[in-house]
Amino acid sequence: MGGTNFDIIVHSGRMPEEHEKLRGGEYTALPGGSAANTALGLARQGCEVRLVSAVGDDVLGRMCVEDLRAGGVDTSLTVVDPAAPTGMAIVLTSGSGKRMMTFAGADRDPAIGAVTPDDVRGVDHVHVVGEPTPALARVVSLARRSGRSVSVEWNGRNMSSLAGEATLNFMNADEAGRLPGALPGDPEGTARRYAAALSGQVILTLGSEGALWASPDGTVLREPTVAVEPVDRTGGGDAFDAGFVAAWLTGERSAACLRAGLDAALHVITKRGAHP
Repeated sequence: MGGTNFDIIVHSGRMPEEHEKLRGGEYTALPGGSAANTALGLARQGCEVRLVSAVGDDVLGRMCVEDLRAGGVDTSLTVVDPAAPTGMAIVLTSGSGKRMMTFAGADRDPAIGAVTPDDVRGVDHVHVVGEPTPALARVVSLARRSGRSVSVEWNGRNMSSLAGEATLNFMNADEAGRLPGALPGDPEGTARRYAAALSGQVILTLGSEGALWASPDGTVLREPTVAVEPVDRTGGGDAFDAGFVAAWLTGERSAACLRAGLDAALHVITKRGAHP
């Protein structure tokens, strides 16, 4: 459950300075959005996926939905809003660096609010991306009451209100460092602190240093990755979530889940576009 939007990604050797008119290199225009990217990543991993989202009734929205369907994602719970445009993200990327501006577009809450208890009982797992709205909280609560597992992508937001016992909480080190109560310069300590406070699992990506898994009991497992020069970091975190969740749902050991997430992220960040 979460965002579907259209991405315009401009590639450059560096970021522009204040008031500088910098000529970019190549640009990429393609469907994106954190939830849509993760749904496509899960489908590539062989999972059956249904996406709860919203797009506008416009050319970009139709391109997004067609892309999802072509990738094997069920869009029957994705709403087409005739009164709003499709959301958009404009990304400036220099390989290792990224700056992003997003435009909300079609409201996802009506689609999320339309999810029924039967919809939730018909799945094994619920993955959540986006603002912690009451509509999103209702579906997460339905999932827990139905015995379904839940994962939450924090994406730089404080998603504590949706976290709970046994929830998988995905963060990256930069974003975690800006959360309330974060320990400056200590991503592992921050992950431990949040895992204990949430009584949930915290999975933290560390860029070129790999990823770690912090449990409420203070246990931390680290998994290294291959150091690469990223071509485009857009969608790397979404791909990590998809690889991790797919492995976790098939009962893989903790280290294998981290490895699957890291491998999926490497596949994306060494190519142009969030889901090549």
